[in-house]
Amino acid sequence: MFEISAAASFEASHYIEAESGPAHYRKVHGHSFVVTASVARSEPGSEGWVMDLGALEDLLRKVLSELDHAVLNDIPGLEKPTFENILLWIESKMKAAGVAPSRLEIERPTLRQRAVYTPTK
Repeated sequence: MFEISAAASFEASHYIEAESGPAHYRKVHGHSFVVTASVARSEPGSEGWVMDLGALEDLLRKVLSELDHAVLNDIPGLEKPTFENILLWIESKMKAAGVAPSRLEIERPTLRQRAVYTPTK
């Protein structure tokens, strides 16, 4: 299996209304996010690659531009903007553009927190 990856970042604010979380989660606050998207194939295609890395990077940047400097809770589908829901939202946008990610990772580097999502086919 071959897997290629591209990464891009965005800045956004959000709040989490989770009863099980601490009170400060419910206040609007911001983060820097880094997202890595991967695409896999069992063999390289006719052009010798899994996918054009530039095209993957461009798609990821386009998807993340919808989140950049936004209040994530205001974006349809991200009313509860947890790591998990952000990754599902990114997957749906990538699939709508014809690219099915094999792995998505989101990180808040300043907090050293991250989540990984491996979609099922």
